[in-house]
Amino acid sequence: METLLRHWNMLRMVPRHPRKITTAELEERLSGRGYPTSRRTIQRDLDQLSREFPLGCDGHKPAGWSWQPDAEAFDVPGMDTTAALTFRMVETFLAPMLPPACVAALGPHLQRARNVLEQAHDGAQSHWPEKVAMFSRQQPLLAPEIAGDVLETVYEALFRDLRFTGTYHSRSEAEPLDCVVNPLGLILADPVIYLAGTLWDYRDVRLFALHRFESAGLLDEPARRPRGFKLNDYLRQGAIGIPVQPAPKSIRLRFLIEAGTGTHLLESPLSAEQRAEWHHDGRLLIEASVPDTRQLRWWLLGFGAKVEVLAPKSLREEFARSAQEMAGIYDGSSTS
Repeated sequence: METLLRHWNMLRMVPRHPRKITTAELEERLSGRGYPTSRRTIQRDLDQLSREFPLGCDGHKPAGWSWQPDAEAFDVPGMDTTAALTFRMVETFLAPMLPPACVAALGPHLQRARNVLEQAHDGAQSHWPEKVAMFSRQQPLLAPEIAGDVLETVYEALFRDLRFTGTYHSRSEAEPLDCVVNPLGLILADPVIYLAGTLWDYRDVRLFALHRFESAGLLDEPARRPRGFKLNDYLRQGAIGIPVQPAPKSIRLRFLIEAGTGTHLLESPLSAEQRAEWHHDGRLLIEASVPDTRQLRWWLLGFGAKVEVLAPKSLREEFARSAQEMAGIYDGSSTS
């Protein structure tokens, strides 16, 4: 039994290609788990296990071992049909919105799910994803590509609370910036993955789009976290909404929206204290406190002439100017 447990722990310690682990590293980790053994025994075990499992050796000295890139994921207990169906739905509906590197990391689990469903006695399960549809009210966008080594480094740094070095090319800067990043949290916003973090020893929290990192390298230094920082609080302050004000504030929004367009707001309100009533002209009057963000403006503008902003006055005037500018573009009177 002890040999079986040692083999099982060893298999779990071997990383997937292109990462690798040596017998010396395995010896140290196994000893830490309570399975002391020799490097010669580990080498013999790996040789035997590689006949049954898709393990590979790079042939270097010291030799590095890894799972082959296309090896499917397995574990005990094995994947059941419910978990397999979940992974199939992830592959069908979420994969198109995820960066390629994330999909590649899920590849072994997705392949395992396909195999489980193909081997199921009742073939109906394999057709489950065809019976579920997902619809987004927003214009779908393809996910930008993130370098695989960048994604792996950022995830590892965040998981272990370590700093990492990065070369970041902001859209607003002509040249990339070499920096040291303290990762604080990941935010998935539509097809883009953002990292909330600070630079060097500064305390101001910034957002970094992962696909704009040209390179990243893990440091063996603890990340410096601003006291009291909480990712959810940061989001509630309008981080991803791109706040209009340097210090995000809440505004009391009042607007009229056509009945056929706005009735969904009665079921999915803008805020917990939203007020809604029918206006005398048949439109719906909505009033709610919301963060003052660019995202709010994009959302309201998406309704076009079906929405009339009443308050705050500054936002109504802003929309009036935008409407005039758009009218000038379409009737040919714009001078820009």
